[in-house]
Amino acid sequence: MAKTDGGTGSDFKSSLKSASERFLSQTVVHTLERGFRTPEDFIRYFRPADLMQGLEGAPDLRAKILIEGAGVHEKIARKKSTSSAAEDLKLALDEGVTNAAQLLTLLPPDDRVRYLDPKKLWAFTTEDEFWSPLNAEADVDRALSRVVFLLENALRENLLTLQVLTDGITFDSISTRLPLKELQKLVRHALKLGREKKPLSEAELLESVPLKTLVGFIPLEHVYNNVLVEKVAKPAGLIGSDGWGPSSEKVEPPKVEEQRKSVPPPKPSPSPAVAAPPAPPSVKPPQESLPDIEDDVDALIQSARPPAEEEARRKVVEKLTAINRLPPRHDSLTTPILLSIESMYSELLGASTDEARESCIRDSFPNQQQLTQALLALIELLDSSIDINDPVIKDADVDSLIKVVLFEERHRYELQHPSARPAPGPAPLPPPTSGRKGSVAPPPLPRAQSALPPPLPEGKRAR
Repeated sequence: MAKTDGGTGSDFKSSLKSASERFLSQTVVHTLERGFRTPEDFIRYFRPADLMQGLEGAPDLRAKILIEGAGVHEKIARKKSTSSAAEDLKLALDEGVTNAAQLLTLLPPDDRVRYLDPKKLWAFTTEDEFWSPLNAEADVDRALSRVVFLLENALRENLLTLQVLTDGITFDSISTRLPLKELQKLVRHALKLGREKKPLSEAELLESVPLKTLVGFIPLEHVYNNVLVEKVAKPAGLIGSDGWGPSSEKVEPPKVEEQRKSVPPPKPSPSPAVAAPPAPPSVKPPQESLPDIEDDVDALIQSARPPAEEEARRKVVEKLTAINRLPPRHDSLTTPILLSIESMYSELLGASTDEARESCIRDSFPNQQQLTQALLALIELLDSSIDINDPVIKDADVDSLIKVVLFEERHRYELQHPSARPAPGPAPLPPPTSGRKGSVAPPPLPRAQSALPPPLPEGKRAR
């Protein structure tokens, strides 16, 4: 193999049969070993339901995870259905019986690739977009080492050749990006080879300029997109041929550990039609000082957020704006709630029934409080005529709020797709109310179990 600077590899060697599977297994291990991604990140991508479903073909391994991870009795663990097993594992995680790191020790590296979705595994390893200019600038050596490891891993598994590697980088980029000192070394090496009647091949090029040194002079984004994506990931089936898949459409953005408290929306200014009482000469009217107070509060909140949270919040606001699902008063929502909303819409793509959609909505939020806040914010966005401060809505139970959101989403979908509307018929009877405090009857749904595609935002339908 070509000469490298070392220090980028891993001791783990996969024993899987396929070269692309070995490449992926070694990449996942390297990503976790070096702390680029965490076990908690892994469980975000592969929730208990995903793990248990993926391990349906490995009953012994699934039982072992339930026994050692969730404390399920051995005789019971082997007879658990997929949904029941997922519920037990989720409860074990929620109650601290086990944690993400312990679960990963029970799931061997090669079995992760053998039984789980390879596209989601690739998305997990590349979620932080370490090659992008903004992220790479924060720690150039760290980003460079990750790119070089992926290149070396691909070369070692014969998913990439030196010729394809240099073609992807292009000779123009190499000749214009290499500094004078490195070019002089390369010329001397070429002349020496000429006397020996040998060509300056790609291998000889990397003998003169080691891979890590060469890649260090090329924009990492260029190397990642033109070599790792086009020449490795797509041919290996880790990304769709059109560039779409879990790796380009993130399963769920990273959660921020530190959460800021929700800030109520600014109070409306007094109506111009009502004259404000005259204030004493030495005291400013409340409405004059209010903007300054709000600015100070906003500044305090922003200064309290760590830089990582600020960046995550900026990205998720951009994504929700792009799909027209950014709540009107998103400033009053915590960053984790906004991240969970974006995650919810990304996963609705695979749901085909209302039951599956309801489950997707619930699973996207860590607790009922965040779920309720998010649902109210989305209801305000989807139907501005609904007053979310009305006690009937504000104090409604979660089941009713979910049904309202699904109704409004389906209504939008049918307005944009008239052919998907149900055939006209007698008006459905209003659903009976439960009579308990906090319940609200949502608008009647067109169908009890809709077979229509999930009502997703415009930006996520066309693929």
